[in-house]
Amino acid sequence: MKPLGALVVALGLMAGGVFAAGHPPTPPPTRPSAQPLIPAGSVFVCVQDEAKIAVVSAATREVVQTVDLQKLGFPATAKPHFIVVEPDRRHWYVSLIGANTVVKFNAANEIVGRFTMETPGMLALSSANQLVVTRSMSAVNPPKRVAVIDRTTMEGTEIDIVFPRPHPMAVGGTFAYTGSLGTNQIASVNLTNDRVSLVSVAGPTHSFVQFAVSPDGKTLVGSTEVSGQLLVFDLADPAKPALTSSIPLGKMVFDPVFTPDGRHVWVPVKMENTIAVIDTATWKETRRITSPSFQQPHQVVFSADGTLAFVTNNNKMDHMADPAHAGHVMPGGDAAASLSVINVATGATVTSLVLGKNLTGMGIAR
Repeated sequence: MKPLGALVVALGLMAGGVFAAGHPPTPPPTRPSAQPLIPAGSVFVCVQDEAKIAVVSAATREVVQTVDLQKLGFPATAKPHFIVVEPDRRHWYVSLIGANTVVKFNAANEIVGRFTMETPGMLALSSANQLVVTRSMSAVNPPKRVAVIDRTTMEGTEIDIVFPRPHPMAVGGTFAYTGSLGTNQIASVNLTNDRVSLVSVAGPTHSFVQFAVSPDGKTLVGSTEVSGQLLVFDLADPAKPALTSSIPLGKMVFDPVFTPDGRHVWVPVKMENTIAVIDTATWKETRRITSPSFQQPHQVVFSADGTLAFVTNNNKMDHMADPAHAGHVMPGGDAAASLSVINVATGATVTSLVLGKNLTGMGIAR
């Protein structure tokens, strides 16, 4: 197998571009209208423990391609964790925890850029052509910084956040939001001037997992691993999110997501193998969705029309698993995991696709 640097240089030369070793290839300039698009409804799924990304069609619910990171020169321990897709469907991005890299792919699933940083975790896109990146949940003592990257050049800077283990990430307007796995603090980053504002959050130890901003930009929600709550913040002052509600949901509340119409938030409750559905008009739980295929549900994305929900499952015996928790059935080891497809209206399971070990983050081309 070629070393990664040699492979990247070779790929750059084959594409007709010449670049310095250690720097991402620069594709030849093309008119945006001439660039191919990622097919609408493509769901990119991280198969974290196999260093692969499965590409699933939302229309057919079938795997249409598998991106094998080892064949692209990354190690078997690359650990792809989270994915975002550009709204114009020309590029997508994935964080590789074990390779200390954020990778940019084009619509043909070819590498066109990369950014090096220690243990990247969650990703979010801004309307100003930025990619904001936090640190992995598995990193014990990562730098207290988040990265802000220019998506065109894949060059960027790291901004000091002060608190330890910044993990969640969401962007609303010109502000990015992160929180700490170690302290009850969240931070807003003004993406126009890199100014950071800290907010302390009341309550027991929370350990923030992931954030989401409502479609109207007025509300931030945050999930928590330790306190098991969904926290709701008002963004009237976007630099200073104000806590307005806390909703207890169970042990290990993972990545929340608003439905496309903004009327509900779906929240995986990992240790209970359920998804809680929250009404955003009342901030009350309205139902629990269960499925035989739920095995440590991790993240949810919705189809563009909001009729289907795609749910990743970990199904993994790891440091976060709790075999003593009532009602939670532990896997016998690191078993194969499924992508669950759920009918949003009925909560019924449409299908379940076994994709590999430890499914984590997803991105969808809308």
